[in-house]
Amino acid sequence: MKFHRLPHPTLSLLAFALAIVAATPALAGPANKVYRPVVEKGETEFELRGGYRDFAGSANEYATVFDVGYGVTDRWQTELVLEYSGLTGQGGKLEAMEWENVFVLTEQGKHWIDVGLLVEYEHRFASGPDELKVGPLFMKEIGPTIANLNLIFERQVGPGASSDIELDYAWEVKWRGTQSLEWGVQGFGGLGKLDNVGQDDSHSIGPALFGKKRLASGNKLGFDAAVLAGINDAAPDVTVRFELEYEMY
Repeated sequence: MKFHRLPHPTLSLLAFALAIVAATPALAGPANKVYRPVVEKGETEFELRGGYRDFAGSANEYATVFDVGYGVTDRWQTELVLEYSGLTGQGGKLEAMEWENVFVLTEQGKHWIDVGLLVEYEHRFASGPDELKVGPLFMKEIGPTIANLNLIFERQVGPGASSDIELDYAWEVKWRGTQSLEWGVQGFGGLGKLDNVGQDDSHSIGPALFGKKRLASGNKLGFDAAVLAGINDAAPDVTVRFELEYEMY
């Protein structure tokens, strides 16, 4: 597909995201998010994320994530993350601790596309290997729309680690309204193992709402939420996810 033949640049962004979805396998976690290559120096961020996935004929999944982040420089934000997850009927547990880092590689708005990098180390509390996640973050603004695309490579590390590399994705297209309420579309999925692309593919897509409000103190309170439908048999029938964040300056 040649995007420059599309009638509007916004459609090019949406078509690009949908092309990723159409070719990708693997499930993202129910509380996963779309990362954006934007960092503000000196900002402290508290974030609560949650998600629930409804599978036909099997146990449903849920997860809650809490993290604290800090903008060390204009180009680097670091976060500590705790994840609690489980299956319905089986209970949940504290699953993992993560160290996330977002690096901004281009000055925002100075190039055709804004680029960042996510580097995350995940330590799982259960026995077994940890996990390293690395991947580019892309953001493009055209008129009233903002599109984000994450491509995240994952590999196990430590004793008993597999040599397989998997690729997950997350994307969103948001149409600007008032800052307190905007709407868009989000999608999550993955390419599975890079040496065995095309098996067990799973894709979810659905409408999303976004909002941010500046408080009297100058701090900000933001949210986004989405209801995603599985678009193939391996995907959960429905995924509900949310994200709340409090930004202090």
